[in-house]
Amino acid sequence: MTQNTPPCPIIFVGGAPRSGTTVTHALLCTSAHSNVYHPEVAFIRPLVESYALGMATWQSHTAAFFAEPEHLRIHLSHIVTWAFNHVAAVLKNPDVLCVKDPMMSPIFPELRQLLGDRIRFVTVVRHPYDVLRSRQEVIERAGEPFDARVVGVIAQEYMNFYTHLDADLLRGALLPLRYEDLDKPETIDRLGAFCGLPDLAPEKVWAESRDQSGVDQSPWTSPKYHSPIDTRSRFEPLADQWCAIVDEICGPMMDRFGYARRTA
Repeated sequence: MTQNTPPCPIIFVGGAPRSGTTVTHALLCTSAHSNVYHPEVAFIRPLVESYALGMATWQSHTAAFFAEPEHLRIHLSHIVTWAFNHVAAVLKNPDVLCVKDPMMSPIFPELRQLLGDRIRFVTVVRHPYDVLRSRQEVIERAGEPFDARVVGVIAQEYMNFYTHLDADLLRGALLPLRYEDLDKPETIDRLGAFCGLPDLAPEKVWAESRDQSGVDQSPWTSPKYHSPIDTRSRFEPLADQWCAIVDEICGPMMDRFGYARRTA
């Protein structure tokens, strides 16, 4: 079934962890032309990472096994295509396959190289203060310290998750959007038009699973999961001393997407 069904287009949702990728994916899954909501396709990530690693070590290692880089690309393109076709088959072969894995965001250009025009990307951006504050909750739930060193690490990670925004390979195949605008009709219309899903229905987000009994209670679980879209922050503001660190590291993204700095 995986091999005989014509391949469907793919929309891949990414962005920094805790930026709103989950609810954005759930919104795409409200379309009658998409698949039902499902977990992240994290198992595909190592396949794409192997392409990036193979190219990065071409002279020292990979050239011993392939005559030219294009042969490596073709080889891994077949493997990654098979993996996505399998996901599509499991999800009953939707007209448009909508998936997510925020950890894949930095290698979106490599994924585009492997799948070509079949795949397009939606990148969710959120104010880094709110991302850091949400990550603080995750870290403290796990019983780990949240201090200046951790703030700096997470702020740099935040920037790394958006390095793909200016990649030439993604020109015309990438839609960045702000999480804070996700509940606005114009944002939903733009998202639907880009994804080829004109019937997005925000009132139906997670409608089939709003009973949260039995939901995974890992440190990463949010009470917003399986609830209607609500872009308001549920936290007290990030502490001022942490904001100063975030401003220094994440300033270019804050300026680019119109996010105010508390320490300016």
